[in-house]
Amino acid sequence: MRTTPYSTALSQLCGLIGVPTSRLTTELASSLNTLFNANVRQVWGAGNWPDLSIWGEARFAGNLLTYPNDVAQTSNWTATNVTATANSINNPADNRVTASKLLETVTNGQHKVAQTVTGFPSTDYQASVYARPNGRNYIQMVVNDGTTSFSTFFDVQAGTIGTQANVTSANIQQCPNGFFLCTITFTTGTACTSLAYSVGISTDGSTVSYAGDVTKGVYLWGNLIVQQTNVSPNQFIVPYDQTGEKVIDVLFQAWVDNPAMVSYPRPQGFVVTTEGFQMISTAGGFMGTNGYVSYNTNPANPVYLFYRRAPYTYAGDTFSATATYVAGQYVYYTRTTGAQTGTSDYWKCLSATTAGQDPEDTPSKWELQELPEALSGILVWQTFGDWLTQDGQMEKAASAYQTAELKKLNEWDRIERQMPDNFQVNVYTHVTSQNRSW
Repeated sequence: MRTTPYSTALSQLCGLIGVPTSRLTTELASSLNTLFNANVRQVWGAGNWPDLSIWGEARFAGNLLTYPNDVAQTSNWTATNVTATANSINNPADNRVTASKLLETVTNGQHKVAQTVTGFPSTDYQASVYARPNGRNYIQMVVNDGTTSFSTFFDVQAGTIGTQANVTSANIQQCPNGFFLCTITFTTGTACTSLAYSVGISTDGSTVSYAGDVTKGVYLWGNLIVQQTNVSPNQFIVPYDQTGEKVIDVLFQAWVDNPAMVSYPRPQGFVVTTEGFQMISTAGGFMGTNGYVSYNTNPANPVYLFYRRAPYTYAGDTFSATATYVAGQYVYYTRTTGAQTGTSDYWKCLSATTAGQDPEDTPSKWELQELPEALSGILVWQTFGDWLTQDGQMEKAASAYQTAELKKLNEWDRIERQMPDNFQVNVYTHVTSQNRSW
């Protein structure tokens, strides 16, 4: 997505008003920001803009694990004698660069990543991970319910299954980009309250404790634990705001198959709820038994989505070097180094900070709230029109709104006529009452 910072839009808006940003009062800046944010929702939602609409992204429904693709997130994952690096290579599902790299440390011991989630007694579960060798060919997947360890060794070079313990079943399946999907199923004991999940590296398919080699390890993606029995009605939801993923504004379509690899991908049925999007179809396709949608069976994982991401937030308190921030907080930060020194923009905190960790010296913990370049001009002129209206300059306001609308039409012309990028039209059939594209 081509982007521009909020500071650039603010500078353009100040130019239209006739007030340099250097002379912008706190009161005027606050007023312009309020008007600007009020327009973001309207302009953002005017259509499925290609720059904002993500097509064919793989997501997991009903996953108990958080940050399933990014095992470098220390707030969610515990790393033991490994160095984890996020976004290292292309994943096997939608080919985004979101798979994590694990490399051993020289410490003598186990080399693994782990996460603990809530579990229920006497319940069937499925755990899986996509793994690819990087100097080591073997992994061990382990889930402990507090009493019993369910474990299996996998050779992710040869695609074979090794020693198993206490699992109901184990399976390995070859996937794109050199990955294998490793899966186990198991049933928890009567006293289970939590599930301790881990993926460890092995030298030979049996040894898990050894002195590591910093050049060797594996790649991991799509760590997953899903409940298979005693499933609640809203178990298989893809949330609007899923930890470690972009926030969904509107979901246009979902598929069982990767739409980039299949000519006619099977639609994945879903229902819109207040929590997110409830997946309702079976892995076999659109229809359930006897032509009816099956609501109580597990959907395919991952599912592939076509959605518009949620608008960024261009609001927040001024950054304080003495304060700490938690994930989800927004700040207004002024750069102190580089070519953009003195420019101020809004940033979202991605993970908890300590005092003084700002967007420049700790960029991994912050996300710049950028503007889509295609919408920036529309928003500037729409906000300018609102400011003129507020000031009682109605004729000038009408002209500003007309300019904003013209910019919007020009952008759609570029998309639909020049690219071209003609969007699908969704219709309903009386047979299924399900969303289909034509």
